[in-house]
Amino acid sequence: MTDLSNKADAATESVTRPGVVLAASICAAVVVSHIFGRFSYSLLLPAISDDLVDTFTGAGFLGASYFAGYMIGVVVVTAISSRVEPLTLLRSGLALSAVVLTLLAAAPSFVALAAGIFFAGVAGAGIWIPAPVIASSRLPVRHRGLVMGALTASMGGGLLLVSQGTTLYRSATDDEGAWRPVFGAEAVATALILLIVAAVTRSSRQPAPQVSDGDAAQGPMFDLSGLRTIPSWALLLASYCIFALLAGSWSQFLGLALEEDAGFSRSHINNLFSAFALGAVPGPLLFGRLSDRIGRDRSLSLACLLCVAASLMIPLGAEPFATIAAFTFGAGSFAVPPVTAAAVRDHLDGRVFGATFGGMTIVYALTSMVASQIGGVVADVTGSFDAWYYALAAAAALAAFTAELRRRSLGALGNTAQE
Repeated sequence: MTDLSNKADAATESVTRPGVVLAASICAAVVVSHIFGRFSYSLLLPAISDDLVDTFTGAGFLGASYFAGYMIGVVVVTAISSRVEPLTLLRSGLALSAVVLTLLAAAPSFVALAAGIFFAGVAGAGIWIPAPVIASSRLPVRHRGLVMGALTASMGGGLLLVSQGTTLYRSATDDEGAWRPVFGAEAVATALILLIVAAVTRSSRQPAPQVSDGDAAQGPMFDLSGLRTIPSWALLLASYCIFALLAGSWSQFLGLALEEDAGFSRSHINNLFSAFALGAVPGPLLFGRLSDRIGRDRSLSLACLLCVAASLMIPLGAEPFATIAAFTFGAGSFAVPPVTAAAVRDHLDGRVFGATFGGMTIVYALTSMVASQIGGVVADVTGSFDAWYYALAAAAALAAFTAELRRRSLGALGNTAQE
């Protein structure tokens, strides 16, 4: 950290109302980045498939399109993060999301749908990458893990609203295949969130979050020097990217897997996404706070083990296992990104964090993109999603093992504070 950023940290040793309000507005923004453009697609995929998608491979391609766009978005954000303020990046991502969601609501073909989902990924990166820096900029360092958890927990709350809102709309209109109005409503909500973020940052008595001049120094686009200053960085990156296999396809195929393989109704699937969301709300908060107490890596390992159990229950294709699996995976999976971000943020500040975490996320997005496409192909070849969910359970176990290796490595190095 630079001296200037250390002084900034020292200046935020108490919780203030402007800091909480700013963090809350950013929590609303990240709902757009990951729920409206990504998880909504997974929730609506069975209905979308009736209109525009013919095969599981095609469904996998749509998911791969999102992660391809997200990866490109991360590249762009990483490239310009040394010259553009985090708030500017976030506002731009929100504006693009509003436009893209409007286009998705009117998509006339598979190609148009794939293009819209691709740009939803681009916009999502613009929101998510700067979000941790902004949300934690006016709150004490000791609450950083909790802040990171709150960001992801807000996504769970957003998914709960979307899943239940979809159910209510379909019930009111007697249309189990409705999906376009959901994207339209999300476009309106995104525009409102953009206005809220603009109002909060403009009306605050404090200046908008800034980073130090040292952090603003322009460097190579893919400079790994920041990442390499983190103890046992290779194991942290490996655990994060192995977990990306699950992030890329577990929830994406949940609806199709249980509708096609187990005969679940769409209202039942919507309720499963609600269970998923209910797990996603306390999970990041619990593991974020837990990581402040017992260490980032131990928390990551525990979260990944929950995902192992959840993945093994899906092929059973029956209740109560499906609901337990959805809730458990929501709690574990939504905890991994914020705890990983906190582990990086422990060592880096400002744009250095943005560039470094952005670089990690490029690899994460690439892995997720490949996983999404392979999962669809495996389902077409085998005629079922069972084999893919067993593979995801193995991946989650490997991610947990890698996090535990890092914890022991840090212990051997004497980094007890980060153990």
